[in-house]
Amino acid sequence: MKININLVDRRYAIDIGGVKRAVRDVMRGERAGGNDIDIVYCRDREITALNREFKGRNETTDVLAFNLSDGGSDNYLGEIYVNLQMARRQARLFRVSYSQEVKRLTIHGVLHLLGFRDDTKASRARMWACQENYLGNGGNGR
Repeated sequence: MKININLVDRRYAIDIGGVKRAVRDVMRGERAGGNDIDIVYCRDREITALNREFKGRNETTDVLAFNLSDGGSDNYLGEIYVNLQMARRQARLFRVSYSQEVKRLTIHGVLHLLGFRDDTKASRARMWACQENYLGNGGNGR
């Protein structure tokens, strides 16, 4: 498994080793350990443009995930975009560390790539419990 990290703006530091470990934990735990992932850590401006282009929403968001696997022999799973400006705001709002919020959003993106959904109350509860379990919160997040 290869995890490619692209940090768009170096003013927003991240724990690269920590997020890579978190991604590997999720991939192993969900039995998807052989897939490659690109993760782009960006800002409001970049993620708003992607959200507008691909989701039809002209607003910022915290994370976007694009499953780009072709179902064949290619081990490429997809791309995750994490908004570090939103991570900072949410960390303050939810009184968690910035590092923890970045990991939470990264894990959330990985779970989306693996087919988890959060568009209904039941699917959101399942996904959030799983995400918080990987964070070590036992399903008791924020």
